[in-house]
Amino acid sequence: MKIILKPEFMMKRNVLRLLMTCFVGMALPLLVFAQEVGVFFDSKVPQIQFAAADIKTALESKGFKVEMNELSMLRASYPNTKIVIALESDKKIVKLFAAAGGTVRTGLGEQAYALQTTTRKQNSQWVFGGDVNGAMYGGLQIAENITFDGLSGEYNEQVSPDFKQRGVKLNLPMDRRVPTYSGYMGNTSTQHAVENVWDMKFWEAWFDQQARNRYNVLSVWVHHPFPALVKVPEYEKACLPGIEGFFGYADSSLTHEKRVAFWRQVMTYAHNRGFSFYFFCWNVCAEYAEDMYPGVITEKENNPTTLDYLSKSMKALLETYPELDGFGISAGDNMKLPKDSRGPWTWKAYGQAAYDYAIANPDRKFTMIHRGLGAGILKLYEDWGPLTKLPNMKFEYSVKYANAHMFSTLTPKWYEADMSDAAAAGQKTWLTLRNDDYFYMDMGDPEFVRGFLNNIPYRQVINSFNIGSDIYHPTRTYWCKDTTMNGQLEIQRNWYIQLLWGRIAYNKDISDDIFKKHMAQRFPQVSSETLFNAWALASRQLPKVQELTQGSWGLDAHWYAESSMYPSNGGAFRFLNDFIETEVARTSSSDLCSVANSAAGTCGTKKSTYQLADEMEADAQRALALINGISSQGDANLEVKINNIKQQAWLTTHFAYKIRAATYKKANQIPDAIEAMGVAYCWWIKYVNSMDTMYKGNKFRTVTITPDWHYADAFQLKDYTDLGGVGVPECKK
Repeated sequence: MKIILKPEFMMKRNVLRLLMTCFVGMALPLLVFAQEVGVFFDSKVPQIQFAAADIKTALESKGFKVEMNELSMLRASYPNTKIVIALESDKKIVKLFAAAGGTVRTGLGEQAYALQTTTRKQNSQWVFGGDVNGAMYGGLQIAENITFDGLSGEYNEQVSPDFKQRGVKLNLPMDRRVPTYSGYMGNTSTQHAVENVWDMKFWEAWFDQQARNRYNVLSVWVHHPFPALVKVPEYEKACLPGIEGFFGYADSSLTHEKRVAFWRQVMTYAHNRGFSFYFFCWNVCAEYAEDMYPGVITEKENNPTTLDYLSKSMKALLETYPELDGFGISAGDNMKLPKDSRGPWTWKAYGQAAYDYAIANPDRKFTMIHRGLGAGILKLYEDWGPLTKLPNMKFEYSVKYANAHMFSTLTPKWYEADMSDAAAAGQKTWLTLRNDDYFYMDMGDPEFVRGFLNNIPYRQVINSFNIGSDIYHPTRTYWCKDTTMNGQLEIQRNWYIQLLWGRIAYNKDISDDIFKKHMAQRFPQVSSETLFNAWALASRQLPKVQELTQGSWGLDAHWYAESSMYPSNGGAFRFLNDFIETEVARTSSSDLCSVANSAAGTCGTKKSTYQLADEMEADAQRALALINGISSQGDANLEVKINNIKQQAWLTTHFAYKIRAATYKKANQIPDAIEAMGVAYCWWIKYVNSMDTMYKGNKFRTVTITPDWHYADAFQLKDYTDLGGVGVPECKK
């Protein structure tokens, strides 16, 4: 029988079909994005739990439903896509991995991981760590992969750390009465730091972010940390009653007992993110203790009471903080003893107490680090001989590898003899990498970072590097005129420089594509390729200026490039004549020729300052051409980075013309010098106009930017008029 449908029914059926089609069309993406992914991990291991949490966050950001499961619950029958974090030694999980089609790997080693995608039954990601820290790094890599590519990618890689210890040095005060190396609390960043030092949220955020960046060592440097850390028998008055800071911050509730609990919590959290934790001190320093015992405890090497107090402080430190991994000593900044007498003094002050404690506590592992500044390794090894032979105590050496300017030559040779002696003795050595160069701007040249790390010699004994500054103490940002930018961690504001050094030191083969993906993820509205290239080109120039001058300006007391200043009655400008007189870095990786020899035409095959200036200007202008084509589109963080790139390009173009002017002046080509210095002045004005728009003035340990960023305009103009220039140079807009 033929059924005839009425027109009104047909219309209703068609509408129903249309509605069903729309519903299914809308539901399909929901079904896709509601895909369930199981994450299997050992929740009892904090490092692995941290990585698993990052994976969960990354999956949820892509619309997946996440099921967090104990590793022990993993079965071959699990039906969904899964991500597994395990140790290479877990035979049960390795067997399941092989059954899923995975290629089993062995011998991963410390901090290493293997990552593989399997496709049998379903796509799944597996990471195996050589130890728990390796498993964490592998898990963090999976989280990063998901953030960039979802679960679409297939991965098959094995990564081992290039540098086993990748450290950060933080000079931090603990109280206004317990300073760090900072001009005795006059430094603005020091004053802001005190409150953050006692904020657990600060430390949690810091360790989380730096673990993602693959750092695993933190050393906190304080002149004399003991009054904030320990109560010393027979010297109880030297223990702080509470904490006093600046800007209204004070906390009388932070008694000794609460401070101990706080630092033990910080150290435990550090370990849970794969970090080892150290304190460092300078000598002879006795802040607060000498105030509580006037005339009894003094900063005099020949005072037996001071030695007794320090020795008992060292013992108390070891007894109070079982989580502390080590302690560092500097014998070169406040000591007047001859070099060969400093090792015996530090042994009496710290070494003997550590030795006695280690003998009484054979299960306690601890490391003593002695800086080579003011004390050579061969004599130190003799002075500290008893401790070096203990199985539970390590004695290690520290060298200030690049003096105060790591952003200079790729091959610094300041302490070549000390490093050679350490290598000959097989002495494990730490390198201090001083960044007293970039505080405001975010340096972003992976080519420089790779070159610097690849050129570090004596790798067989290099145990760790530690990056940090002396004249600036980074905790949270406080100097931005856009107040919405203040309060963030400094490592978050300058995220790229942190990322580059940590990731390249961990994996020397990491691709630039990873850094471009980080940029694309942060700033999806712009071309990451363009941003990456502009950033690298702009960042490449300032190290060349410092390579040209580091032979004379090797210390932070000699030069701070972002302000072109050095200390003299609060700060003095580096004039044209200063550039004329400087010597090139001891071993110039760029084979640079000095200003004087360039002017004389005696460079031979070396790169003259004329060539250097041309190269710097060309790269800076290429950076500007790229970055000028990018708009922040209202993103405040991107706007800061765009401006940082421009600022680096403007500043280094200024230096290019100033180097030309200095060379012309030395060659007695005065008209050319006047013209070059006039252009240098104009680029300087462009630079400081931008800096003054964004940043407040600041006081560092060695220099002061006051009252604002135009502090040096008159000095720049003086360089121009002293040459014979008239009035103010006419600058193009």
